Amino acid sequence: MNKRLLALSLAACLPILGGCFDVEQAMTLQKDLSGKAAFSMTVNMEPMVLFMVRMQREMAGQKGEPTAAEIEKAKKEFLASKKTTEEDPAKQKAEVEKSLPPGVKLIESSMKDEGLKMVVHLVFSFDNISKLADIQLSKKDGEQPGAKNPFDQPFSGLQVKDEGKTLLLTTEAINPAAEQKEQTAGMDLTPEQKKQMEEAFKGLRVAYKIDAPFEVVESNATRKEGRTLIWEYDLKTMEKMTPEQLHQGVRVRFKK
Repeated sequence: MNKRLLALSLAACLPILGGCFDVEQAMTLQKDLSGKAAFSMTVNMEPMVLFMVRMQREMAGQKGEPTAAEIEKAKKEFLASKKTTEEDPAKQKAEVEKSLPPGVKLIESSMKDEGLKMVVHLVFSFDNISKLADIQLSKKDGEQPGAKNPFDQPFSGLQVKDEGKTLLLTTEAINPAAEQKEQTAGMDLTPEQKKQMEEAFKGLRVAYKIDAPFEVVESNATRKEGRTLIWEYDLKTMEKMTPEQLHQGVRVRFKK
Protein backbone atom coordinates (compact mmCIF):
# COMPACT_ATOMS: atom_id res chain seq x y z
CA MET A 1 0.00 0.00 0.00
CA ASN A 2 1.35 3.45 -0.94
CA LYS A 3 2.45 5.12 2.30
CA ARG A 4 2.41 8.51 0.65
CA LEU A 5 -1.34 8.56 0.48
CA LEU A 6 -3.11 10.52 3.15
CA ALA A 7 -5.57 7.65 3.30
CA LEU A 8 -2.90 5.46 4.89
CA SER A 9 -3.47 7.43 8.08
CA LEU A 10 -6.78 5.57 8.25
CA ALA A 11 -5.20 2.18 7.69
CA ALA A 12 -2.60 2.91 10.37
CA CYS A 13 -5.46 2.92 12.84
CA LEU A 14 -6.42 -0.62 11.93
CA PRO A 15 -3.95 -3.36 12.84
CA ILE A 16 -5.36 -6.85 13.48
CA LEU A 17 -7.69 -5.32 16.04
CA GLY A 18 -9.28 -1.92 15.73
CA GLY A 19 -10.23 0.71 18.24
CA CYS A 20 -13.24 2.75 19.18
CA PHE A 21 -14.64 4.52 16.10
CA ASP A 22 -16.47 7.81 15.68
CA VAL A 23 -17.34 8.24 12.02
CA GLU A 24 -19.43 10.92 10.33
CA GLN A 25 -20.42 11.59 6.72
CA ALA A 26 -22.04 14.95 5.95
CA MET A 27 -23.37 15.81 2.49
CA THR A 28 -24.73 19.10 1.17
CA LEU A 29 -26.62 18.78 -2.11
CA GLN A 30 -27.58 21.33 -4.75
CA LYS A 31 -30.57 20.95 -7.10
CA ASP A 32 -28.30 19.70 -9.91
CA LEU A 33 -26.98 16.99 -7.53
CA SER A 34 -23.59 18.62 -7.20
CA GLY A 35 -22.33 19.60 -3.77
CA LYS A 36 -19.86 18.85 -1.00
CA ALA A 37 -19.27 15.82 1.19
CA ALA A 38 -17.26 15.64 4.40
CA PHE A 39 -15.84 12.47 5.89
CA SER A 40 -14.53 12.54 9.46
CA MET A 41 -13.16 9.64 11.47
CA THR A 42 -11.68 9.38 14.93
CA VAL A 43 -10.14 6.12 16.08
CA ASN A 44 -9.21 5.73 19.73
CA MET A 45 -6.92 2.73 20.32
CA GLU A 46 -6.77 3.02 24.11
CA PRO A 47 -9.76 0.71 24.82
CA MET A 48 -8.29 -1.96 22.55
CA VAL A 49 -4.85 -1.69 24.12
CA LEU A 50 -6.49 -2.32 27.51
CA PHE A 51 -8.32 -5.32 26.04
CA MET A 52 -5.03 -6.80 24.80
CA VAL A 53 -3.36 -6.31 28.19
CA ARG A 54 -6.23 -8.12 29.92
CA MET A 55 -6.09 -10.97 27.41
CA GLN A 56 -2.33 -11.38 27.86
CA ARG A 57 -2.77 -11.52 31.64
CA GLU A 58 -5.44 -14.20 31.37
CA MET A 59 -3.29 -16.28 29.02
CA ALA A 60 -0.50 -16.05 31.60
CA GLY A 61 -2.86 -17.23 34.34
CA GLN A 62 -2.90 -13.88 36.12
CA LYS A 63 -6.06 -12.74 37.93
CA GLY A 64 -7.50 -9.28 38.46
CA GLU A 65 -7.25 -6.04 36.55
CA PRO A 66 -3.91 -4.95 35.01
CA THR A 67 -1.85 -2.47 36.99
CA ALA A 68 -1.27 1.10 35.89
CA ALA A 69 2.33 0.17 35.13
CA GLU A 70 1.26 -2.72 32.89
CA ILE A 71 -1.14 -0.51 30.99
CA GLU A 72 1.45 2.21 30.53
CA LYS A 73 3.97 -0.34 29.28
CA ALA A 74 1.45 -1.68 26.75
CA LYS A 75 0.73 1.84 25.51
CA LYS A 76 4.44 2.53 25.01
CA GLU A 77 4.90 -0.77 23.16
CA PHE A 78 1.97 0.03 20.88
CA LEU A 79 3.27 3.50 20.11
CA ALA A 80 6.73 2.10 19.43
CA SER A 81 5.26 -0.40 16.97
CA LYS A 82 3.46 2.25 14.95
CA LYS A 83 5.08 3.05 11.63
CA THR A 84 4.58 6.68 10.80
CA THR A 85 5.76 8.83 7.95
CA GLU A 86 5.75 12.59 7.78
CA GLU A 87 5.36 14.27 4.42
CA ASP A 88 4.37 17.66 3.17
CA PRO A 89 0.53 17.98 3.49
CA ALA A 90 0.31 19.54 0.03
CA LYS A 91 2.11 16.53 -1.44
CA GLN A 92 -0.18 14.11 0.39
CA LYS A 93 -3.24 15.96 -0.88
CA ALA A 94 -1.89 15.84 -4.44
CA GLU A 95 -1.42 12.06 -4.18
CA VAL A 96 -4.99 11.56 -2.99
CA GLU A 97 -6.37 13.77 -5.76
CA LYS A 98 -4.72 11.56 -8.37
CA SER A 99 -6.88 8.63 -7.27
CA LEU A 100 -10.21 10.51 -7.34
CA PRO A 101 -12.81 9.89 -10.07
CA PRO A 102 -13.45 12.68 -12.62
CA GLY A 103 -15.75 15.35 -11.22
CA VAL A 104 -14.60 14.85 -7.62
CA LYS A 105 -12.03 17.09 -5.91
CA LEU A 106 -10.44 17.02 -2.47
CA ILE A 107 -10.84 20.60 -1.21
CA GLU A 108 -9.86 20.15 2.43
CA SER A 109 -7.86 17.58 4.40
CA SER A 110 -6.37 17.25 7.85
CA MET A 111 -4.91 14.46 9.95
CA LYS A 112 -3.97 14.56 13.62
CA ASP A 113 -1.90 11.77 15.10
CA GLU A 114 -2.31 11.96 18.87
CA GLY A 115 -0.57 8.71 19.70
CA LEU A 116 -3.39 6.39 20.67
CA LYS A 117 -5.90 8.54 18.84
CA MET A 118 -6.09 9.37 15.14
CA VAL A 119 -8.37 12.06 13.72
CA VAL A 120 -8.93 12.39 9.96
CA HIS A 121 -11.11 14.98 8.22
CA LEU A 122 -11.63 15.11 4.44
CA VAL A 123 -13.93 17.36 2.40
CA PHE A 124 -14.76 16.66 -1.25
CA SER A 125 -16.63 18.64 -3.89
CA PHE A 126 -18.49 16.70 -6.59
CA ASP A 127 -20.43 17.45 -9.77
CA ASN A 128 -22.79 14.52 -9.15
CA ILE A 129 -23.43 12.72 -5.88
CA SER A 130 -23.36 9.29 -7.54
CA LYS A 131 -19.59 9.65 -8.05
CA LEU A 132 -18.86 9.58 -4.31
CA ALA A 133 -19.20 5.78 -4.29
CA ASP A 134 -16.18 5.58 -6.66
CA ILE A 135 -13.77 7.27 -4.25
CA GLN A 136 -10.95 4.83 -3.41
CA LEU A 137 -8.52 6.30 -0.89
CA SER A 138 -5.93 3.53 -0.87
CA LYS A 139 -4.44 1.16 -3.39
CA LYS A 140 -5.27 -2.53 -3.23
CA ASP A 141 -1.82 -3.69 -4.34
CA GLY A 142 0.18 -5.19 -1.50
CA GLU A 143 -2.65 -5.26 1.06
CA GLN A 144 -2.41 -8.06 3.57
CA PRO A 145 -5.30 -10.52 3.91
CA GLY A 146 -7.58 -9.60 6.80
CA ALA A 147 -6.17 -6.08 7.07
CA LYS A 148 -8.83 -4.38 4.92
CA ASN A 149 -9.82 -0.97 6.14
CA PRO A 150 -13.63 -0.63 6.00
CA PHE A 151 -13.16 3.06 5.17
CA ASP A 152 -10.81 2.71 2.20
CA GLN A 153 -13.97 3.67 0.31
CA PRO A 154 -15.62 6.22 2.64
CA PHE A 155 -18.84 6.42 0.60
CA SER A 156 -19.01 2.77 -0.43
CA GLY A 157 -22.54 1.51 -0.93
CA LEU A 158 -24.00 4.91 -1.80
CA GLN A 159 -26.67 4.53 -4.46
CA VAL A 160 -28.72 7.26 -6.13
CA LYS A 161 -31.71 6.21 -8.24
CA ASP A 162 -33.57 8.67 -10.45
CA GLU A 163 -37.21 7.57 -10.32
CA GLY A 164 -38.51 10.32 -12.57
CA LYS A 165 -40.52 12.46 -10.19
CA THR A 166 -38.51 11.34 -7.18
CA LEU A 167 -34.91 10.62 -6.25
CA LEU A 168 -34.05 7.66 -4.00
CA LEU A 169 -30.79 7.82 -2.04
CA THR A 170 -29.58 4.85 -0.01
CA THR A 171 -26.31 3.81 1.56
CA GLU A 172 -25.13 1.00 3.77
CA ALA A 173 -24.58 1.59 7.47
CA ILE A 174 -21.00 0.36 7.94
CA ASN A 175 -20.34 -1.30 11.30
CA PRO A 176 -16.59 -1.13 12.15
CA ALA A 177 -17.12 -3.38 15.17
CA ALA A 178 -18.49 -6.15 12.94
CA GLU A 179 -15.43 -5.84 10.68
CA GLN A 180 -13.13 -6.28 13.66
CA LYS A 181 -15.14 -9.17 15.11
CA GLU A 182 -14.72 -11.00 11.80
CA GLN A 183 -10.95 -10.60 12.10
CA THR A 184 -11.00 -12.19 15.57
CA ALA A 185 -13.43 -14.98 14.66
CA GLY A 186 -10.61 -17.53 14.63
CA MET A 187 -9.36 -16.53 18.08
CA ASP A 188 -10.44 -18.72 21.00
CA LEU A 189 -11.83 -15.96 23.21
CA THR A 190 -13.39 -16.71 26.56
CA PRO A 191 -16.82 -15.25 27.44
CA GLU A 192 -15.03 -12.70 29.62
CA GLN A 193 -12.71 -11.71 26.78
CA LYS A 194 -15.66 -11.31 24.40
CA LYS A 195 -17.32 -9.09 27.01
CA GLN A 196 -14.14 -7.01 27.30
CA MET A 197 -13.96 -6.64 23.53
CA GLU A 198 -17.55 -5.39 23.41
CA GLU A 199 -16.61 -2.95 26.15
CA ALA A 200 -13.81 -1.65 23.93
CA PHE A 201 -16.36 -0.79 21.23
CA LYS A 202 -19.02 0.71 23.48
CA GLY A 203 -18.16 4.25 22.31
CA LEU A 204 -18.81 3.38 18.64
CA ARG A 205 -20.73 6.09 16.76
CA VAL A 206 -21.59 6.23 13.07
CA ALA A 207 -23.51 9.23 11.74
CA TYR A 208 -24.76 10.45 8.37
CA LYS A 209 -26.08 13.93 7.56
CA ILE A 210 -27.77 15.06 4.37
CA ASP A 211 -28.78 18.65 3.60
CA ALA A 212 -30.74 18.93 0.35
CA PRO A 213 -33.05 21.54 -1.26
CA PHE A 214 -35.72 18.93 -1.99
CA GLU A 215 -38.98 18.01 -0.33
CA VAL A 216 -38.64 14.78 1.65
CA VAL A 217 -41.22 12.18 0.60
CA GLU A 218 -40.01 9.53 3.05
CA SER A 219 -36.91 8.67 5.06
CA ASN A 220 -35.68 6.49 7.90
CA ALA A 221 -33.60 9.28 9.45
CA THR A 222 -33.32 9.08 13.24
CA ARG A 223 -33.79 12.83 13.62
CA LYS A 224 -33.90 16.13 11.76
CA GLU A 225 -32.39 19.58 12.31
CA GLY A 226 -33.93 22.20 10.02
CA ARG A 227 -33.80 20.60 6.58
CA THR A 228 -30.81 18.41 7.52
CA LEU A 229 -31.65 14.71 7.90
CA ILE A 230 -29.51 12.86 10.46
CA TRP A 231 -28.90 9.15 10.92
CA GLU A 232 -26.98 8.24 14.08
CA TYR A 233 -26.13 4.73 15.24
CA ASP A 234 -24.22 3.26 18.16
CA LEU A 235 -23.06 -0.32 18.79
CA LYS A 236 -26.30 -1.44 20.46
CA THR A 237 -28.58 -0.13 17.71
CA MET A 238 -26.42 -1.58 14.93
CA GLU A 239 -26.29 -5.02 16.54
CA LYS A 240 -30.10 -5.09 16.58
CA MET A 241 -30.39 -4.19 12.89
CA THR A 242 -31.05 -6.92 10.33
CA PRO A 243 -28.74 -7.30 7.30
CA GLU A 244 -31.39 -5.58 5.18
CA GLN A 245 -31.64 -2.68 7.64
CA LEU A 246 -27.85 -2.31 7.61
CA HIS A 247 -27.81 -2.45 3.80
CA GLN A 248 -30.15 0.53 3.69
CA GLY A 249 -29.15 2.13 6.96
CA VAL A 250 -29.65 5.45 5.18
CA ARG A 251 -32.73 5.73 2.98
CA VAL A 252 -34.42 8.91 1.79
CA ARG A 253 -36.72 9.66 -1.13
CA PHE A 254 -36.79 13.25 -2.35
CA LYS A 255 -39.36 14.93 -4.60
CA LYS A 256 -37.51 16.46 -7.55
